[in-house]
This record gives sequence, structure tokens and C-alpha cells, in this order.
Amino acid sequence: MGTLYVLLEWIALCIGIVIAGFFVAFLLLRRRILAKARADLGEEALLLSTSARIGSVGGEKGSGATVAGLLMLVSNGLYFRSWVGGGEIFIPGPSISWIGVPEARGTRGPGSHAIVVRFLDSTGKEDGVVVRILYPEQWVEAIKTHLITRAV
Repeated sequence: MGTLYVLLEWIALCIGIVIAGFFVAFLLLRRRILAKARADLGEEALLLSTSARIGSVGGEKGSGATVAGLLMLVSNGLYFRSWVGGGEIFIPGPSISWIGVPEARGTRGPGSHAIVVRFLDSTGKEDGVVVRILYPEQWVEAIKTHLITRAV
């Protein structure tokens, strides 16, 4: 019994080290992305940031793939940077035609933590993305306050 207990202690220690390593890597990656965004956009441009998953409007119904990354509300638009691969999306504030929280079928599920952003792309066609984040209502209000009402 003593050997089993020592073995379980070592396994628990290794699992704890791995979890701590993932947490530190997440924090360092997030810090690097935010530092790059501040350097590119200016120190005062970054207003709000959070972890998010973003997909096409078709992804709202489950047909599109989503990408995980960091969503940032900057003074002139929405900026998304993926955790890996360097994928970036920038939606200028004046091009946003509609933003809102989709009606969720229940209190839980992917629709309950999502916002839909419809905007005009560079060719003038309507496009949209679904962003899965925590506290979507607060994000919608912040985007409306800082991007849409300022553009009018």
C-alpha cells in the first residue's frame, strides 16, 4: 500500500506540473498577442479583450469551423487574433451593420454565449461572424457604445 501511495503522489505531482505549464503558456501567449496589438494599434487603442471562438455566420448552425483566439475591442473596430497560426480578422466599426445576441433555444448551449456581427466587407457585400464569448450582452453594449454610436 505504501508503494502505491508514493506512486499516486508522483502521478498527481506530474499532472499538477502539466496543468501549471499549460496555464503559464496560455498567459504568456495572451500577453504576447496583447503586446503585439498594442504595438501595432497604439497603447490607448485597446479598450477590452477576452478569449473567444470565432466562426462564419454559417457556423451558427453548426456547419462552419470555429477558431480559438483573442478578441479585442479597439478604438476603431473589432480585432481577432488566433492563438496559433497567426490568423487575424479586423472589422472596422463603421462597417458593422448589425450586432446582437442570437436567440438561444435554452439557457445553456453554444447560442447562449455568442454574438453575431454582420458587417460590410471590402467589396461592399454583407458578411458576418459568430463570436462565442462569456458575457455576450456586455460585449454587445460595449461595441455599440464605442464603435457604432461614435460612427454616427
